[in-house]
Amino acid sequence: MATESDAPGAVTKSGAKNAKSDAQKFYKKRPDPEGLKTGANASRTLLLSDPKTNLQAKPMRDGVPEEKNYARNSQQVLDEHLKTTGGKYLTRFPPEPNGYLHIGHAKAMNFNFGQAKIAKGMGIGGETIMRFDDTNPEAEKQEYIDSILANVKWLGNNPIKVTYSSDYFDELYQFALQLIRQGDAYVCHQTKDEIKASRDIIRQAHIDHLKEMPAGAYSPWRETGMEENLAKFEKMRTGQYEEGKAMLRMKGDLWSDNPAMWDTVFYRIKFSPHPKAGDRWCIYPTYDYTHCIVDSLENISHSLCTLEFETRQAADGPYYWLLHKLGIYKPVTWEYSRCNITHNVLSKRKLNALVTKKIVSGWDDPRLLTLDGLRRRGYSPSSINAFCEQIGVTRSGTITTQMHVLENCIRTELDLSARRVFAVVRPLKVEITNMTQEEKLKVPNHPKDPSMGEREILFSRTIFIERDDFRLQDDPQYFGLAPNKDVGLLGTGVVLTCTEVVKDSKGNVEKLKATVRPRGDAKPKGNIHWVSEGAAVKAELRLYSNLFTVENPNVTPAKSAAAAEEPVKGDEDVEDDEEVAGGAGSWLDYINQDSLKVEKDALVEPSLLAFASQPGTSFQFQRVGFFAVDLDSSSSKLVFNRVVPLTGPRAIV
Repeated sequence: MATESDAPGAVTKSGAKNAKSDAQKFYKKRPDPEGLKTGANASRTLLLSDPKTNLQAKPMRDGVPEEKNYARNSQQVLDEHLKTTGGKYLTRFPPEPNGYLHIGHAKAMNFNFGQAKIAKGMGIGGETIMRFDDTNPEAEKQEYIDSILANVKWLGNNPIKVTYSSDYFDELYQFALQLIRQGDAYVCHQTKDEIKASRDIIRQAHIDHLKEMPAGAYSPWRETGMEENLAKFEKMRTGQYEEGKAMLRMKGDLWSDNPAMWDTVFYRIKFSPHPKAGDRWCIYPTYDYTHCIVDSLENISHSLCTLEFETRQAADGPYYWLLHKLGIYKPVTWEYSRCNITHNVLSKRKLNALVTKKIVSGWDDPRLLTLDGLRRRGYSPSSINAFCEQIGVTRSGTITTQMHVLENCIRTELDLSARRVFAVVRPLKVEITNMTQEEKLKVPNHPKDPSMGEREILFSRTIFIERDDFRLQDDPQYFGLAPNKDVGLLGTGVVLTCTEVVKDSKGNVEKLKATVRPRGDAKPKGNIHWVSEGAAVKAELRLYSNLFTVENPNVTPAKSAAAAEEPVKGDEDVEDDEEVAGGAGSWLDYINQDSLKVEKDALVEPSLLAFASQPGTSFQFQRVGFFAVDLDSSSSKLVFNRVVPLTGPRAIV
């Protein structure tokens, strides 16, 4: 059996523990403000092994005999790899173009591109390939490809090249023929249900410690001869079988205690044109077959995936078995925990259900944690990267990050960078009876950053304050305005006193009358924001909050926490049969019906008109929250999204 000492510099168990400890210590450090501004607050820890030492590409699992160690490179093969790469670190980001990227993909990008950048910065050399895992033609669209490329660039990542798994369809097909000729693959005609039943029999045989596999464990076509398998595979390639009537499977090891070795499917029939390859193929390789071979062909030094792929990528698993049978280079595989965030779902199928059922407005709905949604809401690339650095990468199985951790990243950044302005969400008119003429005031754009300059605002006889900043009955804990009570008006140097309450015929407060006086030595209990009637501009404010009412909507009464996890590759979904349609006890029962509130009659400073057509431009609406210009905004209709609320009890919304 291979031991850690057999593979100096490889990804050892003790090395993984040390790397995890180092990473956790680093990520607990508070990010510096300048780092948040520039996006330069990246991890300085290189967690991956030196490519020159990767003879043993993956540590052996305990109890696995040496004859099942498929993860060892020969010195000759490793030398050829190093000659091609120059010994640099080469990672890849391989999403499937079957939807839009989400925050989990940002974590995968941050790790893949980040480790390569660290290696490059250390003078070792590091690069990342952008690869589209496009082997499922029915689900993939150019629309998704374009969006993915845009978001990779938006987050500040620069791959050395863009490749597609479909670029290698010819090589993959030739390798399949090689496997058939070697007796390592066969054409099977079992149905999906029959394969499941066979695997259940195999699983039970392991539990019962049987010495012989029972009837039904093996596919009836497992011992088909090589020539017949070649002929059948040719019939698959030329479209002579219907979909689901034939597939190419690995001839693995049913006695292995690694279920991934139980004759995984390598090729299946799909009569669908491919976005890139057109209609040339009607057989398409699976992820399990394609992933490892393309990693090898592209000379990836470290293939980084989430923990759901640990058994597939074990030293005795199909990833290394396949490369071993083909006699080609074996990259290091490194697994880490996926990204989960409270009050959200990140499954592409569930995200797609939310879109198609029109629960949200689209893939860029600001309530979703898609990158398009976060971008539209007002999150910046640097805040998302800061979040990924803060949560880090670990080997822990299930880690769910609180939503406020992500919110704090953008709040910290905007507190430093966002201009302060006045905006009144639900206006209440106030007539200042002792004011004879309007004034023009100069106020700072940021109280702690003079370099951001000043702006001019109008202070007139009629102003609007927040309706929530007035009460008919005062309270010792209340900081707002009440009859005969003083408050300060931000930016004016005066104190406002309510002298009269005017009500409508139904008894509702219609407007207030008040007087002002210089602040002097007065110390009012609270200070409120305002806008002037003659200058205020109407705006629509979209107030977003959590889309789900529970922390983990993936766990329903009918589904355990363990079963709620979905396999991801580079935080990508793998094909599965998860039910997302809804029904009793469904995750859809936890939708927050108040996740979006729209205030259409808000009033804002006129200075914001200059930014009406600049989506993503952010501001702090003082005492209200951080807001960003929405895509729907124009000079004729200002629209702002709440990025994140302010902290503290005095926030209005």
